[in-house]
Amino acid sequence: MISYASNFEDVILQRALSDVSNGCYVDVGASNPVADSNTFAFYQEGWRGICVEPQDIKAEWDQARPRDIFINAALGEKPGELIMHGYKDAGQIATGSTEIVEHWRASGLVPDTRRAVPIRTLDSILLEHLDSQTIHLISIDVEGMEREVLLGLNLKRFRPWVLIVEATVPGTNVPFHHKWEAMILDAGYLMVYFDGANRFYLSNEQRNLLDRFSLPPNVWDNFVRLREIEGQKRCAELEAKIERLTDELNACRRSRPS
Repeated sequence: MISYASNFEDVILQRALSDVSNGCYVDVGASNPVADSNTFAFYQEGWRGICVEPQDIKAEWDQARPRDIFINAALGEKPGELIMHGYKDAGQIATGSTEIVEHWRASGLVPDTRRAVPIRTLDSILLEHLDSQTIHLISIDVEGMEREVLLGLNLKRFRPWVLIVEATVPGTNVPFHHKWEAMILDAGYLMVYFDGANRFYLSNEQRNLLDRFSLPPNVWDNFVRLREIEGQKRCAELEAKIERLTDELNACRRSRPS
């Protein structure tokens, strides 16, 4: 398999959910549709779902993943409006958390843009699009706003098999899960894996999958990173260019009068 995620999240998720065909995911804080995506590998395998992202990148999603439902909004406990702070020089990151804005500012990272976006609850989106459908995976990566997202999600009604949530202060290894983890555990989920950035939770109904989280991504998962493939492609292009230039140089030398 090809791993597109930044920390091999999709490797362990595909291992855990390998028995599911044409499954359903919800990607919250989806950002780029391909690079560093926890769900693009599933999309490639025929899965479909809902991707929620407050940044104005719908055109990119429509081109790369036309069969997904893209929702341009932030998520919270109740509907409203939120000011999102964007950072053009730090990839496609954005946050509506004033705490995280100040944390990054102290590290020298200043927002480039401010944009008002609508707030929806995750419950309202699931009710509208997936009310009667099994949800196999929910991924939440929202730069410090995980608690707000979870406050708008009724895990007693919607029972994703697996829930993965970014669990450290963005850009650091400082734990952040103490602010929201109890909501997940109290809803009947078990914390089964931590990869240094994300915590993975398994619903009580799917405890038969517990062993699949016992090891980190490894050689037996038979995967290669997208960046490796892109690097190999670039090397092949450069080798072909060198060969062509060498042939041209040799031809030029042969054509000179002796």
